[in-house]
This record gives sequence, C-alpha cells and structure tokens, in this order.
Amino acid sequence: MTGPLSRHPLARTFCLAATTIFVGGFLFDGSLLGALGAQQQPRPLPHPLDTTPEFERAVRNGTRTADGRPGAKAWRDRQSYVIDAELVPERHRVEGTVTMTYENGSPEPLEDLVIHLRQNLHAPTARRNIEVEVTGGMSINRVQLDGRAAPHWVDGTVMTIQLREPVPKGGRATVTMTFAFNVPAGEAPRMGRDGAEVYFLGYWYPQFAVRDDVNGWVAEQYLGGSEFYMGYGDYEVALTAPAGYLVQATGTLQNTDAVLTEKARAALQRATKTARRVTIVSATDVAAGQATLPGKGGRLTWKFRAQNVRDFAVSAANGYVWDAIRTEVGDRDGDGQPDHCLSQALYRPTATTWRRGAKYARHAIEWLSENVMPYPWPHATVVEGILGGGMEYPMITLCGDQENGVALQSLVAHELAHMWFPMIVGSNEKAHVWQDEGIVDFYTELIDAAYWRRKTAGRRTTAIYRDIANAGQDREPLLTHADHLVDQDNYYLNGYIKPAALLHQLAGLFGRDAVLRALRSYAEDWRYAHPYPIDFFRSMNAALGADLDWYWSSWWSETWTLDHAIATVRDVDGGTEVVVADRGRAICPATVRVTYGDGSTASQTVPAATWLTGAREATLRFGPDVVRAIVDPDHCTLDLDDGNDQWQRSKKKADPPKKK
Repeated sequence: MTGPLSRHPLARTFCLAATTIFVGGFLFDGSLLGALGAQQQPRPLPHPLDTTPEFERAVRNGTRTADGRPGAKAWRDRQSYVIDAELVPERHRVEGTVTMTYENGSPEPLEDLVIHLRQNLHAPTARRNIEVEVTGGMSINRVQLDGRAAPHWVDGTVMTIQLREPVPKGGRATVTMTFAFNVPAGEAPRMGRDGAEVYFLGYWYPQFAVRDDVNGWVAEQYLGGSEFYMGYGDYEVALTAPAGYLVQATGTLQNTDAVLTEKARAALQRATKTARRVTIVSATDVAAGQATLPGKGGRLTWKFRAQNVRDFAVSAANGYVWDAIRTEVGDRDGDGQPDHCLSQALYRPTATTWRRGAKYARHAIEWLSENVMPYPWPHATVVEGILGGGMEYPMITLCGDQENGVALQSLVAHELAHMWFPMIVGSNEKAHVWQDEGIVDFYTELIDAAYWRRKTAGRRTTAIYRDIANAGQDREPLLTHADHLVDQDNYYLNGYIKPAALLHQLAGLFGRDAVLRALRSYAEDWRYAHPYPIDFFRSMNAALGADLDWYWSSWWSETWTLDHAIATVRDVDGGTEVVVADRGRAICPATVRVTYGDGSTASQTVPAATWLTGAREATLRFGPDVVRAIVDPDHCTLDLDDGNDQWQRSKKKADPPKKK
C-alpha cells in the first residue's frame, strides 16, 4: 500500500474535465480538496487494503511484485503422479496404488511433505460443515518414501510425511502408497455415483498440498463446504473398469485401440475435422453392448496422460451417448497457426436437453479462447449426471440435467469458464471462493448473452444482489474465508453473486472492453500460478490505469451498500444546480443525466474522489430549463434504492378559463 486513501491520486478517475462540482460550499474542480470543513453527516471511509507480513516478505524477496504480477524470482514446485486404479461397481469401490513425486522449486530446503486425503471427509469422525454420507473414508496402506517405510501421521483429511533429510532446490522426494474407498451415493459433494450406472471420481486419490511463496504449505482440513487449492503437475493414470463403461477423464486417452470400437475411433477422427456434431457412441451402440470393446475377462484398462494440470478427475458410465465437435481455440502455441480442441458431451439418452451439449460447450470454449486466452488442452468434456448443478475439473466437468436448453447452456458455460479460473489461474478457491466463482459468473452472463444474442448482460446477478442486500442478508465481507462464514447462505452471495455484480458495475464505470482486457492481463500474468486477492486487486489497478483501492476496500472488505439520490434541483442564475446525495456507505462515482425542455440531454459525474473526502452531498451545475434529472441513468451501479434516483419538474397548471 502506498499510503492512506485520502491521498491517492484519484482525480483522473471518473472525473470529467468539464464538470464543475460544489461540495459542502467549496468549489471542487476534480482534485481532492485540502480543507472541506465539517460535514453535516460524517461518513466512514474505506481503509487501505490489508496485506500480511508474509505477503510483504514475498514482495521483498522478489517472488511477487507490488503491482500484482509474479516477481522475477517467482518459483513453483512440481508434482507428478502415476496412478493405477480399479473401479469395482459390484462393491461401489475404488482401489489403487499411487506413486507421487514432489520436486522442490523454492530456494528453501524441503523438510516435510503434506498430502490431502479428501475422501476422509466421509470418515465417521471427520470434521465437516455439511452433511455427507459416511463411507469409512480412505484407507491407506504401505506408505513408502523413496522406497523405504515412511514415518507419517494423518489428521482428518491431511497426511504429513517427515523427510529423513531436507530436499534442496531441484531435489525430489517420491512417495508410494495403496489407497481404497467406497464411492459415496449421489453428490458427495462434487462427485459420487448414481447407482451403479454413473460414477464420477473427483478428489479421489492422495494429492500433494500447495506450498506457495507466501504461506508455505497451505493444507487446511477439507470440510466439504468450500472447494480446493491445488498445485500443478503431470499425471499418468490407468483405470480398469467393466467393459461397456465409457471412461472419460482429464488428459488424453493413450490406448484408444485397446478400449474403443473401430466405429468409435473412426468417428473421433471425423470429429476433429468438422464443425458439425459427430456421434462417437450412439444409443443404438449402447443398447447393442457395443459402447466399448469387450475386453479381457469383461474388463478394460483405460490409460490417460495429462501435463501441467492441477487435478485429475474420471467419469465412468455404462449408458452414455458420446458426442464430439471440433472447436477453434486460436493460436495457443504462438506459432501463428490456429489450433483446435474437441468439445465433448457424454450423457444418458433420457437427458434430451443434452443433445446440444457439445454445441453449448463449443460456443463457451471458443468465446473464452477469444476473450481470455486460447484453451490449452486437447479436449473440453461435459458429462451428465449426479449433481443438480455442476462441478469442474481440468478438461472435464460434471453437470446435472436441466429443465431446458437455456439452463443447460448457462450451466455448461459456467463450468467450462472454470477451465481458466481456477484451472489455469490457480487461486485458492477454498479461502477466496469469489476469486474463481465470481469471475466465472461474470463471464457466464456474457457468454449467455452472446449465445442467445441478447444486447444486455449482468442483469441477473445485479438483480439478485440487490434483492439480497435490500433484505439485509449481506452480512459478511467478501474477504471472509469461505470456511469461516457464520452464515453458510452467504457462500452463494459472497462466492458468486456479489463479486460478479461488482465486476459488472466496474464494466459500467470503465467500459466492458476495458474490464475484459484487465481480466485478460491478470489471467496471462498468473497462468499456472497462485494469485492472492491483493494480486488481483493490484493487477486490475495496473491494467485499468487507476488506483481503485477504494473500490476493493469499500466493496470487498465491508458489507457497505450504495444509495445515491437526487436530493434537490434548483434554478440558479443562468442555469440549474443538481444536488446529489450519497446516503449509503459504499464508494462509487455518481453519474447524473439531465433532460432539457427541448429534449436534449447532458451528463456529468461526481467522481469517487469527492466521496473519499467524506462528503455526503455534491452539487453539479447544468444549463437552464432542466425538466428531468436522474442518477445512474444507465443502471450500471448497485444502487439499492431506485425510488430516489429521479427528479421531474412539475408541470404548471393551466390558468382556468375566464368567465364570459
């Protein structure tokens, strides 16, 4: 932080050169006033954005910068996994072995390893903040470190292994173990099974925690309510399942000849060359028992490989139809040539809205590739079932069936936007759910509007926010850790609705294109890295060319709300004065549009800098013959009371007719 907000150079932000403003009896010319006198209604002012000593140390060490980018000395640990597992539908069970290697990328020696066992959420004694099925959790056996028995202990969903000797920068430590768990029924949450027909395996294997340059190991207990913070690594996964179960997963299928029919392989080749949907496995194939090859002993082993991803998920189902369509993603390799991926949809034939699923996926991936950055992976797959909503993993997302195509298109768009946030931009969504969900919800409405060719976007989240805030239900700041929310209903508001609405408000103030460019810059800077909230704020400041700490503090650190009003309109010598009142606490510029008697209009803006002086009112001067004045004429702010936003000149009563 560079200093108190009252000294920030905000005059360049939202201040029109032609605007003349009177504040509390003083002339305001677009710069902060040195002395305003006592205000009749003192208001609280946003405090400087807080950072932690650990974050400031990272800036001093050069791993991060003060303007929201990774530093010249940024580092990242590497992980790799080799998993050999089997799905046993008869027992709803997964059994496997994993070899997992951790490479120290930091200048500090590595003294221990921390591993998540998230299926222990389902253990009888687990700590959790939601209700889940008790399955017994994850059983772990034969834990070895570099080929020898490893000293370790398990606390809930977290395992710690003490290294015998510190691992220096560039060194590696390898852990092997066996694991097994019973797949929970239904959504469990974010994974599970539908009988023995559909299985979706998420957070299903032992996974290294994140060790970042700010806080070291970040390995909080998985309580079920909030999601994940994950590192990046490479995966080789073999999953054995009964023949007839179509298996899709993060990564590229390595052995198509061993698991897919010749017909399916030929269809996959066609799909890579056409913008029309191609059916890879049809309902007829499923009914004839030809969804896959017959396998040996009625079982098939599917082998996948993925590089530089933060997780690995698997879908296995014995009744899915499979569609695919070529999707253009732009030049992801920087070689000047356009690239493509496959958008895929797998669903049960009874899920009729899913017949356009692959097309919905293609549209979302192409829009996001153009407006954020090219999609980096070979496929983007959506699978149907289990959940009422959706859950994202790298390259694959699980979405429940929806009542109509409009709802499914929006859900698919939302889940696939997560391929960028947090799959590429690896924020800590467990602590700061808004940093991925809120950004994704913002993009979702833009994708929806583009797909259905609507002229407006953002109305949904802004309307929902206003309803919740007007009901007094916005009680906990956005920067509250998701697991620490007193009212878990605020998870939806804080994670999705309010941050998306705030980005739409920012787009109304700066222009949508400017905000999209700023988000693109943030994403490019933090691809495959771990930005903290302060990194996001500072990155947006830099990209938008304005010090917006007042915005982030006013809206993210507080639960303040906005209420601008037209207080009075009065005729003065040669013109009209419009007094704008700020009756809320949140800081936001106030644009006023007036209409003159001849139908022409004029607009002026009270900049944020005015309210940052502590002012409660500001006076704008317009020409004569104003007949109407309205604050926030384009409805781009989150003003909660639109009943005080307008003033209309009363029409003069006509003189009564004279008596004859």
